[in-house]
Amino acid sequence: MSSNLARGNIVDLSAARARKGQHRDRGRAREPRTVILQASNVRTDAEVHRHIGLNDALSLHDLRDVLVVSFGLAEEKAPWYFTRAGDRLDHACHVHEFLTTAGDTITFHWGLWEFTLTAVDSYPRDRGTPRALCVGGSGAFGGADFDLAEINASLTGRKTIEQVLANTAGPVRGIIDRSEIFDFVPLLQALDLTRDGTLDERTRERLADLPLEEEPAGVDAFWAIVLALACMSDGQLAADVLETTMAALGWVDDDGSALTADRIHALCPGSLERLAEVGAYGPGALAPVDRLDIYRQLLRS
Repeated sequence: MSSNLARGNIVDLSAARARKGQHRDRGRAREPRTVILQASNVRTDAEVHRHIGLNDALSLHDLRDVLVVSFGLAEEKAPWYFTRAGDRLDHACHVHEFLTTAGDTITFHWGLWEFTLTAVDSYPRDRGTPRALCVGGSGAFGGADFDLAEINASLTGRKTIEQVLANTAGPVRGIIDRSEIFDFVPLLQALDLTRDGTLDERTRERLADLPLEEEPAGVDAFWAIVLALACMSDGQLAADVLETTMAALGWVDDDGSALTADRIHALCPGSLERLAEVGAYGPGALAPVDRLDIYRQLLRS
């Protein structure tokens, strides 16, 4: 009589059950969903982050291709693999088998580098949603600058801008048209503005009359801030997005200098206070998944 123990092998029952469950899931018909991932490479001397929206029916092999483009990983022959809790994952498995609910995490290994992938949100897809989009990020990796437009051109090719903007609030379309910053279009695609939110009626009412400001500079500042917040990026990148947008719209400070992020925030204090009250802004902000629902409500037509 032989046994696994006799051969020096120990069966991990929890892992075996997980694999069995994964095989059952693969046999079921399921509707693909969009999952928003935060992908991060954190080192002692630098941090690089990307926020990526993708079809959770993609294989891990396909996810590898998305990450290579998103981070500008140039060494095409570098060894790579995925792990969860130290165990290697089958490249043929699908993203949804491991990254389903907020907080789910796996690790992508590329040569000597490690990238932590964390699910931020997941929601139903429609047919017009691209398979993968980088919706924001910060930091450069391996000397490759972070160029959102170039990344998304590589991931999806050229998309019809009018189709995306048709589902976008008029003032936001105006911001994009006047600034000619069409990098916001992939962001709006990935957010899936047609998705029904889970906001309560009181929150919807609080958002309905925003912005509170009437001066054109304050109105533009508010929508530029919402777009920057929706990128779900760190403070510095959000500030860069905000300052670039307002400069492209032609706004300058009283002395003719470029507006800083602080000065832009000062243009719409009432609206930002309202955003803070509903948890979309400031120190008391809600979790990312909850803030995304608020940003969708504001940005949709």
